[in-house]
Parts: sequence; structure tokens; C-alpha cells
Amino acid sequence: MPSKFSCRQLREAGQCFESFLVVRGLDMETDRERLRTIYNRDFKISFGTPAPGFSSMLYGMKIANLAYVTKTRVRFFRLDRWADVRFPEKRRMKLGSDISKHHKSLLAKIFYDRSEYLHGKHGVDVEVHGPHEARDGQLLIRLDLNRKEVLTLRLRNGGTQSVTLTHLFPLCRTPQFAFYNEDQELPCPLGPGECYELHVHCKTGFVGYFPATVLWELLGPGESGSEGAGTFYIARFLAAVAHSPLAAQLKPVTPFKRTRITGNPVVTNRIEEGERPDRGKGYDLELSMALGTYYPPPRLRQLLPMLLQGRSIFTAPKEIAEIKAQLETALKWRNYEVKLRLLLHLEELQMEHDIRHYDLESVPMTWDPVDQNPRLLTLEVPGVTESRPSVLRGDHLFAILSSETHQEDPITYKGFVHKVELDRVKLSFSMSLLSRFVDGLTFKVNFTFNRQPLRVQHRALELTGRWLLWPMLFPVASRDIPLLPSDVKLKLYDRSLESNPEQLQAMRHIVMGTTRPAPYIIFGPPGTGKTVTLVEAIKQVVKHLPKAHILACAPSNSGADLLCQRLRVHLPSSIYRLLAPSRDIRMVPEDIKPCCNWDAKKGEYVFPAKKQLQEYRVLITTLITAGRLVSAQFPIDHFTHIFIDEAGHCMEPESLVAIAGLMEVKETGDPGGQLVLAGDPRQLGPVLRSPLTQKHGLGYSLLERLLTYNSLYKKGPDGYDPQFITKLLRNYRSHPTILDIPNQLYYEGELQACADVVDRERFCRWAGLPQQGFPIIFHGVMGKDEREGNSPSFFNPEEAATVTSYLKLLLAPSSKKGKARLSPRSVGVISPYRKQVEKIRYCITKLDRELRGLDDIKDLKVGSVEEFQGQERSVILISTVRSSQNFVQLDLDFNLGFLKNPKRFNVAVTRAKALLIVVGNPLLLGHDPDWKVFLEFCKENGGYTGCPFPAKLDLQQGQNLLQGLSKLSPSTSGPHGHDCLPQEREGEGGLSLQVEPEWRNEL
Repeated sequence: MPSKFSCRQLREAGQCFESFLVVRGLDMETDRERLRTIYNRDFKISFGTPAPGFSSMLYGMKIANLAYVTKTRVRFFRLDRWADVRFPEKRRMKLGSDISKHHKSLLAKIFYDRSEYLHGKHGVDVEVHGPHEARDGQLLIRLDLNRKEVLTLRLRNGGTQSVTLTHLFPLCRTPQFAFYNEDQELPCPLGPGECYELHVHCKTGFVGYFPATVLWELLGPGESGSEGAGTFYIARFLAAVAHSPLAAQLKPVTPFKRTRITGNPVVTNRIEEGERPDRGKGYDLELSMALGTYYPPPRLRQLLPMLLQGRSIFTAPKEIAEIKAQLETALKWRNYEVKLRLLLHLEELQMEHDIRHYDLESVPMTWDPVDQNPRLLTLEVPGVTESRPSVLRGDHLFAILSSETHQEDPITYKGFVHKVELDRVKLSFSMSLLSRFVDGLTFKVNFTFNRQPLRVQHRALELTGRWLLWPMLFPVASRDIPLLPSDVKLKLYDRSLESNPEQLQAMRHIVMGTTRPAPYIIFGPPGTGKTVTLVEAIKQVVKHLPKAHILACAPSNSGADLLCQRLRVHLPSSIYRLLAPSRDIRMVPEDIKPCCNWDAKKGEYVFPAKKQLQEYRVLITTLITAGRLVSAQFPIDHFTHIFIDEAGHCMEPESLVAIAGLMEVKETGDPGGQLVLAGDPRQLGPVLRSPLTQKHGLGYSLLERLLTYNSLYKKGPDGYDPQFITKLLRNYRSHPTILDIPNQLYYEGELQACADVVDRERFCRWAGLPQQGFPIIFHGVMGKDEREGNSPSFFNPEEAATVTSYLKLLLAPSSKKGKARLSPRSVGVISPYRKQVEKIRYCITKLDRELRGLDDIKDLKVGSVEEFQGQERSVILISTVRSSQNFVQLDLDFNLGFLKNPKRFNVAVTRAKALLIVVGNPLLLGHDPDWKVFLEFCKENGGYTGCPFPAKLDLQQGQNLLQGLSKLSPSTSGPHGHDCLPQEREGEGGLSLQVEPEWRNEL
């Protein structure tokens, strides 16, 4: 059967493979079988187009006299890849060598004000000859793999006076470019009409986006010191691009155009309300305590723009200075309620701004054919299944008829959500609208968010002062009054915990209660079993303390469900899971339905009376739903223990919802209730939207604040004080190699790899590994940040294509048609940018024929780091996205994504059990201290593949240049031609725009 590849194609593939070996430092390898493994395992992923088989490639190289081939050995005859007989007199230039500090600072300014340097001066300009496209001030050179293109940059003096070329800087940190200049020494005088040529050779064996910059420094016409004399600069920004076929399909659909939000929606004077959904007949839980509205003060709303300006308290107007002083004062008991309430108001104002991104213009509604009592209208809301925006039963939105938006005071219709089905919501509107409605009538729709979580947090702050909880929130000592004899023996339900001394220690101190009134903290690094420890502690309290009543909480429904599932095994009749009525019953795990407040016969949620709920030994709720118990005014001494799992993932006021009004601290004698917090302050904290609240401490959970600032929880020479805190040390999740770097960076090297050997070594002999036995891959991709439409979130087509290639290798179907060898459920893909998540999903479910054909491909989760917190997968792939458009030392962007965000880095790399694959740009990531360590770890152990690894990751140089950038220009232009959004600096809601976190729906 004839080969489908021509001799030329076989030869080109061989030359590309030889280049691949050179950049990876494997060019001395001659063993035929080892070369075959490298070719099939590593090279084909990077080739970008279908590659011939290894033997066919060798045949093509052999007949072209480019390789010596035997049964066991292969030796390639290497050629000078940059030799060119057309330019024998040219000399290759060094790339950006010997640049002084002055020139580095100057270059920073050039990248901020690039348009100023793209035009000629004094008649001197640059002519470009060769294949290129001029786009947005950049010279784009499109490359086929392993085919060289040559561009000539001719500096011509078109003026009437002589100038002098004093310096020429070709700045490039990738081997895809080579620069050759005339054999002339600098400085070089250029008379009128004279030229100076620079020849740019471009060639690559890798798909990607490869930028470079050329800077000419000239001395102007005239004598030194005379009018017109002086140094001036001209620059050209180059980019070589080689796309894979898949990446080419992911290019921006439409150019990026920023949209401006016009503030809050106009709610007219005439508002007509629909019918609220029926609460049901089974709501018997008392509502004894009122819940206030706690709206942000109108004056704070007016002052917000000035607060965002970031002026010092010494130069700001008096009102602003007073607010800033409140924000900048450290959190103490005396300012506790005032400061946290202010932060909650600021966060709400940001939420009001961010929700406007989801407003809809001229959208149709239709009659709901099913629900007739009341009659409902159906509205399609893209993204509602992912809580973008969050729309729950009982929420409301505002709608104005499109035909009436031009009127001075149109009717605003307030529609209440009765049902949410996939991407559709069913709404009840007023009878006056329904009487005139016809299918297809269009509306302007403004969304709202549920204020219930904010309101119960404000009330909790109020109750904190009323119940004098300072000994629990700002503890100084324990009263050391035990609840049990010191010699009590714990017989564990989970016998596997008996071999873990840290878990045993934590459980004993919790059951003994000697920490009170101070909280007990279970510090649980990734995979160490903090939830298992907390659950066993609850069981032991129930067993040994017959009068104990426990409230077990988590900030998320999934976290609370997990507590219920694990407690139900041994305490089936003692627990009760209280769910919010907005929770979709279809999302509730089947095994907890028998012990929750869903009445299957009635088909609705019920809320038993307080007296009935008090009979259960353990109540399980989310933190926000715990506010219903406060409203019912449970006796302050009813709950003896409150356990909060995922305590590092919630705002401090959110933790208070389950504490204030439900737990008492007694002034003398027995200290009262025991609070237990389980979490990890080194992982992601609460998701905040406002830059002001992030800056001033709302991102600190109660757990992290205590660990950071309270002396009881600080680590001493002998470790942590076990009376107040236990740090779990045994990791039951990850391969030791995957655990190595986060362990050293964040956990003082104390974690011990204890995962099941079979599970963790599942991929140690996988054919796709660059180094057998090292289950980490860092695949270097020189991609390009892209944006499209009105979304400011970044995506990187080449990285998305590379991730897809790895998924195809991992999920290749076995002999059983359509069934993957590795279940998609066991694989997760993480990216910090929402748009990249969408693009990778599109590749998996639409573009790639093999992947979309797998039966269970929808089980493969693609999401942000925040969405993966607390989860694990056998295989994790990470796309870091950011490449920035220019990779000179200047182009560093530390605002979003993974850079300068240790918590996000830590969470991402610790989700994997057996295999971790990271796809990213090593040149950019190498300027971040944590990524630098990770990159060098991969390189040293053979786990690096892809584009050439940078010879030196000069972290200090990158940081110095970053400082230079900030000093030189107040401009809002980015260093690579983007206008920096205010939100991408320290403005408003950068996280919301880039990551687009889910809206809160945990009630």
C-alpha cells in the first residue's frame, strides 16, 4: 500500500524531528528504539499536522542522504539550520545582549507607548520587505512548520540631513528568530538616501505565537547641542505565527470590543408584581426573629467612585478619609461589627455592578405550555445552569417591553421565578401583562441577585456584639475545663484513622472540649482527610456526650451533602439535613433524601417546627441556611458543638451566621459551646468581587485570620499547640512527585505521601510521559492571548489545542467501541480564565470528532480553579493561558490568572492523584517565584516538553523590569498593545470579568 506522504513530506518531518531533538538536548541520542519512543510519545503532539510513522520518516531521511540508519542505530546528518548562501556576508547578531539599565527603563516606556515609536522621525523610517501582514502596529509572519521565511527591515534616511545609528537591539528570547545585519560597526552614519538593512530569519518546528521586537536608536540631525539634535528611537514589533489546524478553528469569532456598563437599571415609578411561588403548607419552622434589609447606605454608593481611586487618607476628602481609615484599621473587637459591615456593603455594591453583565436586550418570552396555575412565561437565560447568573426559585427580575423602553416612565414588570429548567426560567408576571401578552413579545431584562445571604450575615454581625462572642472570635486562652475524664478511650467508627496520630490527636481534643471558648482548628492540607477527621469527631461527640447537640455546616451544598452522607453511615436516625426551598431536588444525592426535609409524597420541602428539630442530635445545613435556625430563635444553649467544614472558603461574616445567636460563651465557669473549624488557609479563600474588599480583609476567613494573627494558633519551636490546632500531615491523594513542590512551598515539607500505591502510580509507565516514572508533564506552548466579542476574558487557542491532544491520548477508545480506557469522569481540566474554559469545552464536545463521540464525554469537567477546590481527579490538565503578546523582559502581567497567586497555584496542582499535565508559556511563568520552582523541577526530572526551555529563568530581572514599568508610565495602555481595563488594574471587579465566578446559590 503506497505511503500517503510524499518523499518531501517525509524529509520535512525528519528535519523537524531532528530540530525537536536539538532543542530538547537529545541530539546525541542514536538508539533507534529510544528515538522511536520520543517520536511517537512527544514529537507527534508538537508537530501540529498529521505526522508519518517513525519508520517512514527514517526512510525519507535515508534516501535524502540526511540520516544513517541501521536496525539498532540512527544518526542524523545535522545541517546549519540558519545557514543561508544568499547572505554570506551577513553576521548573526546577539539578541538583546548588553542592554544597560537605562535602555531597559527606556524599553519599558516604549512598550507602554508603542504607537509613538512606530512612525518615522526626521525623515527616517523602516521599510519592510518580505511576507508579512501589518496588524495593530505589528508585523505578522505566518509560518509553515520547518519552512523558513525571511523579512528584511530596511532603515532608510529619507530626510535631508545625516543621522547616526548608534544602537540596534533585536530583542527576542526564542530560537524561532535569527537576526543578520550588514557587516558594519555601530555607530553608523546614514546620509540622506542611505539605508541600513536587518535580515530577520523565521523558522519553527512548533506551533505557537513567537513575538520579537527590534529597536533602533539614532542620533538626530545637527551638531550635538544644536536645535534638532538628540537621540530618538524607532521600533518594530514582530510576531511569527504557526497554527495547528485545531487552533486555527478557535481564533476570535469577532474582534474584541469592550462594553461599558451604564450603571444600575432604571426601575420606573410604575412597578407591577407577579405572583410569588407558594412556600408550601409544610413550613412550620417559627420566624420569631425579624431579619432586617440592611441595604448599603445611599451616601456610600455615591462615594464609591472616589473610594476606587485609591487616594491616600491624607489627600482624600474628609468623608472618604474616614471610610478609608475604617478600612485600613486592623480588625479588632472594638471595630469588628463596623468594619465587616462596611466591607459587606462594598461587596454588595460591586455585585450590583457585576450583575449588569447579564442583562438582556430585546429578548422574547413565550407561554409555558405546562404550568397554568399560575400562568407562567418562559425566558431563555444562557449560562443559568452554571449560575452565571444565579437564578433560583423565589428570585425575581425586572422586565420592560422593548417597545416601551423609549418612554419616559414605562411600566416595569417584576417577575418571580417559579422554576428553573436547564437554560430556561419560568416566571410569573402581573395579570395586566399576561392579558396583553403574545408569544415572541420582546423585553429588556434586568437581573437581580438574592440578598438573603448578605442580610443574614449583617444580622450575624449585630448578634455577635449582643452575645459577647469576643472570647471565641479573639481568643486569648482556654479555661481548660474538660467534658470527659482525661483517660477516656475513643473507639473509632473508621478504624483506618487509628494509624494516623494527627487525626487521633484532633479528635481527642475536640471530644474533651479543653479548647473552649477558643475554637479548635483542623488544619487540613490537600488530601489529608480533614473532612474524614471532622466527621469522625462528630460521631465521637454523639457517642461520648449524650447531652450534646451538634450543628454541622459547610459554605456549599455539596460540602454539607458530603457531611450528611458520611454521618448517615453510623448515625442514620440521629441526623437531619435541612435544605433551602430554592434547592433543585434533582441535584440532591439520592442517599440523603431519606434524612432531609424533602417530602416526596407532597413533592415539596417541609420545615419542621423548632421543637421537632431540637430532637435530632445532629442538624446539617449550609452556613446561610443556618440563619433560619437563628430566625426560629433556637435556645442559645441548645447547640453544644458547631462544626464548620471548608471553613477557609467562606467570609468571616458567613461563618458567624452559624454561630451568632446559636452558641453561647459563658462569662465564668463552664465556657459554653465548642466551635470547630476545618480547612486550609493555603488554599483559596472566599470568592470576592470587589477590589476594595479583597484589599481590606474580607477575603480572610475566620480560620485564616486566627491562624495568621492569633498567638494561640501560631507555630512555635515545637510545632503547633495541639490543644488548639492540629495540622494533618498524611496525604492520601497524590503521587509523591505531584505533592513535592506544593509541599515544599506551602507546608514546610511536612506532608507525607500515603496514597494507595496502585492508584497513585497508575500513569508512571504511560507512553505519553517524557520521562517514565515521573508523572508530571509541563508542555511549553508559546501561544497568544486572545479576546473576542465583548468578553474581556482571555483564551489561548494553541494551549486549548494542546490540551485537546493530550485528552485524545488519555481517552483513546479501547476495543469496546465508544468506551474510553480512562473514564472522562476521572479527568479534569483547569483554567483560570472563563473564555478558555469555554473554548476547551467547545473542542471536546464539538470540534474533535474522536472526543465528542465518546459515550460519557460530558462527565469530563472543565472549570476554573475555584470550581475544583475540594475536588480531585486521577488526571488533571491545566491551561495557564497567559502568554502576553511580547516576551521581552518587560511584558509581565501579574494581575490575574496563576501569576503571583500562590493559593490558586496550590489548589490547581494538588487536585491530581496520578498524573498532572500543565500547558503554558515557560518564559512568562518563569518570572513567578512559585512557577519558577515548578518549571525547574520538571526540567531537572525530564518532565518538560514542547517549545524550547528558556536557558535561564531570571526572576530578579523580571521583577526589576516590572517595577520599572510601573514607574515610567501612568498610561493605562498595556505593555503589549491592549488597553488595560480598569478592572484589570486595581479597579472594579477584575476577577468577575476574567474568571467570571459562579453567582452564589448556596442558600
